[in-house]
Amino acid sequence: VEARIGPIKLAEGVSRFNAVTYLYACIICIGILAGLNFIQPYILSVVLDIPRSEQGSVSGSLAFMQEIIAIISISLFGVLSDRIGRRPVMVFGTMVVALGFALFPYATTINELFIYRSIFAIGAAALSSVLAIIVNDYPTEQSRGKFVSLHSVLNALGVAIFAAFLGRLPTVFTNMGYDPITAGRFTMLLVAGLAFLSGLIFAAGLKGGTPENLKEKPGFKHLMGTAIQSMRNPRISLAFAATFLARADVSVNGIFISLWAATSAVDLGITTGEAFKQIVPLIVITNLLSIVWAFLFGSIIDRINRVTAMVIAMALGVIAYGSIVFVDTPLNFSYLPIFIIISASAIGTVIATASLIGQEAPVRERGSVIGVSGFFGACGILVATSIGGLLFDTFGPKGPFLLI
Repeated sequence: VEARIGPIKLAEGVSRFNAVTYLYACIICIGILAGLNFIQPYILSVVLDIPRSEQGSVSGSLAFMQEIIAIISISLFGVLSDRIGRRPVMVFGTMVVALGFALFPYATTINELFIYRSIFAIGAAALSSVLAIIVNDYPTEQSRGKFVSLHSVLNALGVAIFAAFLGRLPTVFTNMGYDPITAGRFTMLLVAGLAFLSGLIFAAGLKGGTPENLKEKPGFKHLMGTAIQSMRNPRISLAFAATFLARADVSVNGIFISLWAATSAVDLGITTGEAFKQIVPLIVITNLLSIVWAFLFGSIIDRINRVTAMVIAMALGVIAYGSIVFVDTPLNFSYLPIFIIISASAIGTVIATASLIGQEAPVRERGSVIGVSGFFGACGILVATSIGGLLFDTFGPKGPFLLI
C-alpha cells in the first residue's frame, strides 16, 4: 500500500517517517547552509574588523572557494549515494557542516576563515547533493511537482527561521552582558549543536539502502558515464543549464542582501547588529510569501509542460532583477515588493529545474545525474559570487543583482 502525506503519494518502500524526517531536513539543512552566508557579514565586521570596502571581495572569494570544492566533490557525492545509499552521505554532510559552523567564528585571520569555510563546504556539498536526490526519490511521478514544491516551501521557511534566529541572537547575547565577539561565537555554536543533533535524527529516520535495493551495485565509472551521457537528452541539458542560473540566483540573494544591509549601516549611522535586526523582517516576509508562490507553482507544474514552467520562472526573474536599479538600500521597506518578486523567481526556478530533472533522470542512476546537475549549479554559484563580489565593491551593492 502506498504511503501518503496529504495529497502526496510516496514511492514504494518510503514510509511516512522517512518522508517526515526528510521534510525536517529541508528546514534545518537549508536554514543552516543559508545561515552561514547570513551571519558572515557580522563575523567579517565585528570579529575580524575587515574594512567595509573589502567585504564584498572577501565574501565573494569565500563563496568562490566553497564552490570550487563543490564542483570537485558534489558529483562524487551523487555517485557515492548511488553506491552506499543516501543516508550515510546525508549524516556525514550534516556532521561536517556542524564542525565548520562551530569553528568559523573562532577565525583570527582571513586564512583561518578560508580553512574553516572549506570544512563547511565539504559538508555543504554532501548535503546539497543528497537533498536534491531524495526529493526525487521519495514521491511517485504524479506527486513529484507537489513534493518538490513542499521541499522548496520548507527550504524558504528554514531560511526565514534561521535569518530571524541568527539576526537577533547576537543582540540578545550582548544585552545579557557579553561582548559582541563572544555573542557572535555563542550564536554559531548553538547552530552547530543543532546541526549535530539533526545528524543523529537523519541516521534514525531516513530510508536506508541503495536505489531499488540493487544486488549488483553499478560501478563509479558506469554511473559517471551514464550521468554524462544523459546530456544527450535535450530536456536534461536544459535543466542543467537552468540549474546554473537557479543556483546563481539563490546564492546572490543569500550572500549579498545581508552584506548590503551591513554596509548600509555606516551610511545610516547604525551598528551592524542593528542593521541585521532591521533586515530580518524583509528576509522573513519574502521567504514566507515565496512559500505561498511555491505551493501554487508546484500545483501548476503538475498540470503543464515542465519546460513551460521553467520559462515562466525565468521571465519573472528578468522583471525582478531588472527592478533592482530602483533600490537604494534593502533597509528601506518601500522596496519590499521588489524583493518579494526576486524571492518568488528564485524559488520558482529551483522547483521547475528539480521537477524536470526528476522526471527525466533514470531511477538507477538518478543520484549521479542529479550530482552532475549539482556540478552545474556549483558553477553558477562560482560565477555569480566571484564576479558578484567584485561588482559589489567596484560598482556598488546593486552589481551582483543586475548580473543575474
